[in-house]
Amino acid sequence: YGSLRGKVSRYVDWNAHMKYHPFGDFGQDMTVGGDIAMRFFIKQRPLTLSGTVTYDRRTPDYWVERYFSNHFVWSNSFSKENETRFMVKLSAPIIGLELGATNSMTQNKIYFGSDMVPVQYDGTVNVLGLYGQKDFRLGGLHLNHRVLLQFSNAEEVAPVPLAGVYLSYYYEFNVVKNVLRMQIGIDGRYNTKYNGYGYNP
Repeated sequence: YGSLRGKVSRYVDWNAHMKYHPFGDFGQDMTVGGDIAMRFFIKQRPLTLSGTVTYDRRTPDYWVERYFSNHFVWSNSFSKENETRFMVKLSAPIIGLELGATNSMTQNKIYFGSDMVPVQYDGTVNVLGLYGQKDFRLGGLHLNHRVLLQFSNAEEVAPVPLAGVYLSYYYEFNVVKNVLRMQIGIDGRYNTKYNGYGYNP
């Protein structure tokens, strides 16, 4: 494995990384990726646009290929999963705003079917996510809102709710100045109805 990092003055940061298994149970598995962050300054206040790309080729988990019990027995020989993931994010910390998008494309994805037995999907599963987050601040009071929209082209393989909302309302203050800060508040989550994976205790 290895990685490289670089910086172009205070405006651009970048890094690249790679991990490869040449031999053994995980032979030919690899992860390759990189990201770049570009900063713009408006009255000395940073605005950051960043992007990440990752490619991951992985061996199926041992237990989805070999399993023996009172109720289930299987012996599979699955192909490696291949996932390519992209992410773009725009962040303006001074106003507590973040906007982003992610896209995951997976070939040969392994999942548990309706009969609770692992199977491999022979197509490409594409999951797209769009999100926005805004933290409204009134002194020490934070009203943090995050909204996520998701789309899957194969709901039986990668089921996701269409929309999810996360709310975090809290008050932040010093207990001991420059030593201890405290947050007191409440969090809430909601997502639209969707069909999850089958469950067998």
